[in-house]
Formats: sequence, C-alpha cells, structure tokens
Amino acid sequence: MPAPGASAAAEWVLANGLGGGACGPAAGPPAHPRQGLLVTGAGPRPLVRLLDLDERVAGAGTHVRLAAGARLEAFRAEPWPTWRWSAGGTVLERTILVPAGHDAVVVRYRHLSGPAVHLTASPLCVTRALDGEPAGAAPALAALRGIPGRVRIELVGDAPPLTLWHDGIFLPARAWRTLAYADPSASGGAPAPREGALVPGHAEGLVGPGRAFHLVLAAEEGLFKALAAERRLGEPPERTLAGCVAALERGEVERRERWRRAAVQGADVTARQAATAHGGAAQARLDERDALFGDLALAVRAGLARRGHRRTLLGALPGDLERGEEALRTATALVSLRGFALAREVLEGYVEYLDEGLAPQAFDAPDGGPRYGDPAPSLWLVALADLYARRSADGAFLAQTLYPALDGVMQALRQGTRHGVRVDRDGLLAAGDVRRADLNVLWYHALVAMAQLARTLGHRETAAFYLAWAHEHQQRFLAAFWDGAADRLHEARGPDGPVGGLAPAQALAVSLPPALLEPERAARLVATLERELVTPWGLRESPGSDVVSTAALGAFVPAWLRVHGRD
Repeated sequence: MPAPGASAAAEWVLANGLGGGACGPAAGPPAHPRQGLLVTGAGPRPLVRLLDLDERVAGAGTHVRLAAGARLEAFRAEPWPTWRWSAGGTVLERTILVPAGHDAVVVRYRHLSGPAVHLTASPLCVTRALDGEPAGAAPALAALRGIPGRVRIELVGDAPPLTLWHDGIFLPARAWRTLAYADPSASGGAPAPREGALVPGHAEGLVGPGRAFHLVLAAEEGLFKALAAERRLGEPPERTLAGCVAALERGEVERRERWRRAAVQGADVTARQAATAHGGAAQARLDERDALFGDLALAVRAGLARRGHRRTLLGALPGDLERGEEALRTATALVSLRGFALAREVLEGYVEYLDEGLAPQAFDAPDGGPRYGDPAPSLWLVALADLYARRSADGAFLAQTLYPALDGVMQALRQGTRHGVRVDRDGLLAAGDVRRADLNVLWYHALVAMAQLARTLGHRETAAFYLAWAHEHQQRFLAAFWDGAADRLHEARGPDGPVGGLAPAQALAVSLPPALLEPERAARLVATLERELVTPWGLRESPGSDVVSTAALGAFVPAWLRVHGRD
C-alpha cells in the first residue's frame, strides 16, 4: 500500500555527473523504460544496466515482497530517495544514493523497529540503450564469478560487466523476470511494453537492531580502489562495506552542501551587481533558506556531465542525449552562480566542435558524435560567452580563445554554410528558405554582444561595425516580423510570406539585453504572451495547447520584469 503522496507519478532522479545515474517512481516498479536503478553514462550512449531489485522480506510470521505485500509508510526524496516499509511487525528503511563521478548505485536497508528479518534482493539485469526499445527476452548470462562479498556479472555483449558488492551471502541463479511497464504513454498510446531481465542470483542479508544490509552495484570493477584513491572512503579507508557506504554518504552530503552554499553566495553577488547596475541598492537579495532556490541550484548541478574530456550539461536525466542549445542556455546559470570554471569548460568544449560557424545541435550519433544544421546553438554560444566575459573578467580566455572563435562564427553565418544557414539579401538570418523569428532575435543579440566584446578588447572599428550591423538588423526585423494587429511576432517568414503563430520563444525579443523591441511593443507582446500562453505550471507551446513548458519561464519572467520596470 503506497504512503500518502508516494504515487507512481512522483519520480525521483539521482545524477552521477557522467550523464547517468538512477531514476524511479516513488512507489511501485519502474513505470516506463527510461527509469532504471543503474543507468551508465560513461560510454558514448547511456545504457540501462539494472532495472530494479526484486526485494523480499522473511521473518517470524511474515514473508512478503516489499513492492507488493509490505506497507509503504513514508517516502522522501531529499537528500536521497528513502522509503520506510512496514512488513509484519518490522519497520525497515531503504535508501538509494549514487556516488558522483562513477557509474554505480548504493542501496542500504536499515532496521527501525520490530523483529529482525532476512532480506533478499535479486538484481534485474539488462543491457539496453536508454532510448532503445525494451526487449521481451532477457539477456543471456556469459559468466558469473563470485568471492565472499563480491560477484562479477557478465552478460553477453560488449557492455562492461556489472560488479555487486554485498555484506551478506549471494546465491547464484539463472532466472528471468518480465517487467510490465505501467505507463502506456511511454509507447505513444500503444500497450505498455514488457521487458525481460536476467536475475543472476539473490543477495541475502540479516536486517535487525544495529545491523544493516548494503548492496553496491557498478559498471566499474575497480570502483572501491578509485573511491579510495579519491579519499572518499575515509582516512584511512574504511575496511567494511557498511563503513564505506557511511563515508560515501557523508561525503555526498558535504558535496551537496558546499555546492548549495557556493550557489547562494554566487547568485547573491550577481543579484547585487544587477541591482546596482539598474540603480538599486546593493543589499543582499537571496535567503539561504529559500528552498526553491536551493532546488534549482541542485538541479543545475545534477545536469553537469562528462563527455570524454569535455564538461557539458544535459537537459533531462538520467542519461539524456546532449543537445547544444539546451546545454549552452543552461550554462548561463553557471555564470549567474559564479561557477566560472565550470562555465569555461562548457565553452571550451563547444568552441572545439565548431564547424563552419555552427556549434553541434546534438551529440546523437551512435558513437556520441556531433550533428550540425541548426544555427541556434552557435548563437547561444555567443550569448554565453558574452555573459561569461562580462562577469568573470577572464580577459585572457576572451582574447585568446573566445573572441577569435566567435568572430569566425559570425563571419561564417554571414557568408553561408553548407548546411544552408546564411544572412540573406534581405539582411535576415535564414535557414534554408525560412527566416525564423527566434533565430533572428538571437542574431541581433549576437551582433550587439560581439560589439561589446570587440570594444572590451580595444577593437574599436570592429565594435562600431558590429553595432551598426545590429541597428540595421533591428530595423529589418521589425519590418519583417512585427504583427501589429495581433500584438505579437510572426513566427517565421517563408517563400510565401509571414507565418503566423505565438510561441514562448517570442519572449526572447524582450528578455535578452538589450531588448530588440522598444518599450511600447515589448509591453504589448508580453501582455499577449501572458494572456494566451501563461499557466500556473509554465507556458503553453501555442494558444490552447495542452503541452506546457516550465523551462519557458526562463525567457518569459525576465521579459515580464523588464516591461514592468523590475518592480
């Protein structure tokens, strides 16, 4: 029986900083194929390696499965997903955590009250791309090797073996389970998919007063050697699995708290600078106890991922593919939090992958390679670089790396690329035969940003050129895209003329500084967006749509504040 508020619709997510982690429902088995207890992110594409644990409790007068026969009394997601189960007269607590920087998951079962019980946890193993179709048949077992406290599980295929550490006993098996996903929407309205998983054996431990049971599963055979080398298992390293898990948990709590404090302090400095720039007092603006801000700061941290030697940000977790526009837009938050070193790493990674002025729109090739075509990531790269340069005072990086690369971007887009992106004869940025309003807003902002960057470096003639180009583009944009009858922008201009519509991205014409629209038109556009698209959960993707984007608030809220005098 689920606890109040612990519905299958509520989802918890833990990120490991590699693009993988763990994800699942607050109650019940995985609801859709993108949930898994271990999603690895270190390879070119994220893989689901562990669907779940089939857990059973046996004791005096009770023999039940946790997911079906026990009562779920409580669930909390912070700082880690933690469940409190009642089975017979025994109350147990299960906690899941993910060590940062490693493809691993830790599960701890702790006794809270009642008689001691034996707990059996059977791993449901698969090897599937996170965005792949679930297979009805379970994967085959290639080899199973065990020594006391550790089991190596090798499935047929190229994926690294799984290693299970435990402080109980392990009973080998070669069984199979079929998991039926509860969420039919994951298959586009078709019947919910079923997935076969291999159960290589059963880990069993005693859970009683003063005695917990621990499992660690990883796609890294040398996990604990690596953690010891990183000094995350204590000094000297703990010798028991229980001690290692406790040290890991303390370290992860400290890591989260350091980030939260640094985020609050950095954002407070940014807020005071912004207040001063707009004529206000420079007093502290942020409250360290603000739960919403803390959640947002932790969400940014959770999105950080390694891709080879690069640092990037993912838009969804765990294991989402990297998309250039999402990564670069989100990285502006790192600058606002004064996480300059992290923001610089993101910038360096995208500068490295520039191709004819285009930054990758996605890294979704089978080998994790880049795909090009959309100019939006290049324009967000300019926006991020401009923000970084203004707030970090990293003049050497600007002069030696950023500015030459960005100037190359602007000239390449002006002249045209093999992907059909160019500044057309009408002065508008075109992708193929279409001139999108949102791209031309970003193009205007990029021109102004380049003028500022050139001025910072003492390139006065170049700065004047970019500024004149921006003013000319602004006039052409207003003539081509402003729909005065509807108090909004045309979404695009195609071969047959303007294309009507209203989308959240139109707010960028007001929110990005300096605003492309003058105050009177800006106020009219924001009023239209507020009336037609704003809901308590975010902005509709179009008038009357049932699809709502919370992320769209990131463009709308600054626009609203700008037209209301930041009151």
